[in-house]
Amino acid sequence: MTKKRMHKNLILVFTAFFSVLMISSCTTTGSRKSDSPAVADYDMQPAEFYLQQAEAAEEADRAPFLLQAAKAYVQREQYAEAYEVLNSFYPTQLPLELRADWYLLVGEVALIQQQPFDSIRALQTVRDPESYSLEWQSQYYRLLADSLAANQRHADAAMTRIEAMHLFTDPDLREEQERKIWIELMTSPTGALEITRNRANEHDELGWLDMAIIQQQFANNPAALSTAMQEWNILYPNHPALYYIDIQVQRDTVIVDIGAPTKIGLFLPTSGRLATVGNLILDGFMTSFYDTQMMGSEKPEVIVYDTASEPVELLYQQALADGIEFVIGPLLKNKADDIAQYQQLPIPTLVLNRLDNAYTPAGMFQFGLPIEDEAEQIARFAIDKGQTRAFVINADKTVGQRAVETFSDNFQRLGGTVVRSADLTKTPDPKVAVMQMLGADQAEKRKRELQNLLNLPIESSAQISTTADFIFMIAEAKDARIIKPYLNYYYAYNLPVYATSNLNNGSNRRENDLNGIQFIDAPWMIPQTDEQASNKQKVVNMFPAAGGNLGRFFALGYDSFLLIPEITQLSALEDYSVEGLSGELTLDYYGRIVRKLAWAKYQGGHWVPLTP
Repeated sequence: MTKKRMHKNLILVFTAFFSVLMISSCTTTGSRKSDSPAVADYDMQPAEFYLQQAEAAEEADRAPFLLQAAKAYVQREQYAEAYEVLNSFYPTQLPLELRADWYLLVGEVALIQQQPFDSIRALQTVRDPESYSLEWQSQYYRLLADSLAANQRHADAAMTRIEAMHLFTDPDLREEQERKIWIELMTSPTGALEITRNRANEHDELGWLDMAIIQQQFANNPAALSTAMQEWNILYPNHPALYYIDIQVQRDTVIVDIGAPTKIGLFLPTSGRLATVGNLILDGFMTSFYDTQMMGSEKPEVIVYDTASEPVELLYQQALADGIEFVIGPLLKNKADDIAQYQQLPIPTLVLNRLDNAYTPAGMFQFGLPIEDEAEQIARFAIDKGQTRAFVINADKTVGQRAVETFSDNFQRLGGTVVRSADLTKTPDPKVAVMQMLGADQAEKRKRELQNLLNLPIESSAQISTTADFIFMIAEAKDARIIKPYLNYYYAYNLPVYATSNLNNGSNRRENDLNGIQFIDAPWMIPQTDEQASNKQKVVNMFPAAGGNLGRFFALGYDSFLLIPEITQLSALEDYSVEGLSGELTLDYYGRIVRKLAWAKYQGGHWVPLTP
């Protein structure tokens, strides 16, 4: 079996997970600061004694004796009997000074009886718990936190302990509560931690929450974790959470040691409407698999699970039963989201998509073909060339908006400005949209006005496009064939046009109207050397679909097998990369495989490799 090596403090988190639900059997109850207990604990009689007293008393006077009987049962750890007695009367039958003791005792016994909701309800009924003795408050807040944790409200439980930490004066008790805080925070979903942090304002609270968020956010990247933790240590020096995490995360320490799995599970749609894509990914994976075998590596077993036939949760359980040591897939985002619900994946998994949520479970990595990688790369490329003003054209209804948002965010963050945009997905007339973006409509209007005024022929100015340094375009070839001639006609022929991979449909047809456009794509789609082109042709002879527009999925499958032994290094080293068919691959802070793509340019109707 593959060995999984966890960071020593994360081992503490997950091995101690269930201890969150354990509670102390201490039953010391106290009264308000100004009052004394009705019956001191050291004078406690057997429960039967108080039950007899209750039986002999007037009905209105029975409740205090029943409360003492319940306390006596708890002292003897007869919790079921105590719970029965406590439920035999109402707290309103007690004198005011004893009602808080009833709620505290019910909170404790209900929790032990695995009724945490009843425990929370009783404890939260107490008004102004700060008006009671410190010992009473200490037990109250510990019970409340334990009950919240038992109700899966881990972040609330942790915050309750943090706020009550001044009550835990005993060093052993304080250490126990801090340990539980850390367990509860690491057990909480990151979203819950983020919401809790937005409400927090105390320095100690923020320190605990920031620590937990950092640990979850960078769980798959020890290098990034080390940097983030050093920054945390500056903000929160001598914070108690420091004792639960080793600040100096070593660069060669990884959260999950993938090793060389002997059983690999492929979660792919091999039937149904996505069968063509799923089987092409499978072809790419097995091609990489056999290429590796030819290099003499040990052969793992591969099992394919059809995600079109069964819910992914059932398939994942089946994979566990089958002894799978590494999972690749699923492909669809909604199925990947189903797996992402785990706090920590029981099997290291490389999902073949990019999730919307930046935070993923420990052991999950994301590898897809997101348009966001392309948009970000083009933004950086332009800034590196000193081009800080952009026109943006979106003609793609599927991924165009995502590309525009990613490009704009990154471009502006790097110091660039989006001058104007043209959204061709919302207009039936691309000519008008392009004219408005370039300002050509105003130039034409001025031309007509001058002609009418002077009664002389006047040429339009060629300076209308000088307000931008380049054009970022998201468009398929069929749309770009219409857009680029308009750009040329309205004097934007001098502006570089950078396009996403949508432009390249894998066709060999002549595309004169696209001349001058530069675009990025997977190296598999635009081989950069004669050797790469020759190797691709050999594969396409066997798998014709790998040479067309879906060829990127073949590359995705090929690289997914290539990545398995490399994830450990990618996690540990910031400057480590893998040359794949889908790009130069690195791993970011969030466990996402990021592709650096190749460049090409249309010349003479065909694309040619381009070294930027």
